[in-house]
Order: sequence, then structure tokens, then C-alpha cells
Amino acid sequence: MKKREFRRVSLFSRLVSRFLVFVVLILVCLIFLKGNSKLRGSVYELIFENNLKFAKVNEIYEKYFGSALPLKGSDAILPVSSLKIQYDSLKKYKDGVILSVSQNYAISCLESGIVIFTGEKEGYGNTVIIQGADETEFWYANLNGLKVQMYDYIKKGEIVGEALDGKLVLAFKKDGKVLDYKKFI
Repeated sequence: MKKREFRRVSLFSRLVSRFLVFVVLILVCLIFLKGNSKLRGSVYELIFENNLKFAKVNEIYEKYFGSALPLKGSDAILPVSSLKIQYDSLKKYKDGVILSVSQNYAISCLESGIVIFTGEKEGYGNTVIIQGADETEFWYANLNGLKVQMYDYIKKGEIVGEALDGKLVLAFKKDGKVLDYKKFI
């Protein structure tokens, strides 16, 4: 009877020790990544840009389990616009188009998705890239007063930011290929 008890404790202690070794290895890797910016950039590109499709994962999760983040009353309500983007004129620009809109025009999201980039893009200015569930990237550029942050899940119609100087740059891409803007606006 004592041998059986010893085996159970031994098996349990082996599982616990393997788990602790695994946790220590993960923590060492994370500490090493934090200290090496070049390696961190490579890992970020490999994991977040090439392998994971956050919008698709989030869509499936919300379908079966609801929102991943708990919402707190009226603080969780984001501004929403049900209108399509209203513009006076458009002209082609690099991979997309420039729309002439009114001053401080609030830009609404054309499709639901995950924010995969916020920041400066050369030639575009302040840019937000949202990846839809079908992996289409929606580029909103020349923005001011951003209302979103990295990895936010944005629903169709929610406000992304404001157009700077009455000009909004839009581009649409999928799998590295530029898509025709006429399908989306």
C-alpha cells in the first residue's frame, strides 16, 4: 500500500516539476526577448504579422463566447456612425485613393476587424490598419485624433479617427495585393 502512495506522489511531483521547468523556460525567453530589440522585432513579425489572423480568431470567439473584454456601463460605448464615408472628390494615390472630406470629418470603420497597426507610414502620415475576418486590410491614413489602439476589435461603423486637413487616404489590401477601392466605398 505504501508503494502505490509513493507512485502517486512521484507522478504528481514529476508533473509539477515539468510544469515549473516549462514556466521558467518561458520566462527566460521573455526576458531575453525584452532585452534584444532585433530578435523581438523578428518574433513579432513571425507571430503577429505572418501566422496569427486575429480578426478571424476574435470573430469565432465572440460568436461562441461573447466579448473577450468585460464592458463597464456607458464607458464601454464607442462612437458609431452608420453612414458611409461622405466625400466631395477622389483621386488615386499610391496603393489607394485620397478622398476630399470636410474638416475634422469623423472616419467610421468600413468593416469589423482587429487593429493591426497604428502609427506613421511614410507617404501616408498617421495610419490605422484594420484586418477584417477575411484577412482584408483596411488602411485609413492622414488621420488625427485616433480613437483606436493596437489590437482593439472595431465593429463596422465605429469611429477610427478624424481626417486631417480634409483629406483621407484609403487603401485596401489582401495577401499583399492591392484591391480595387470601388468595392469598399
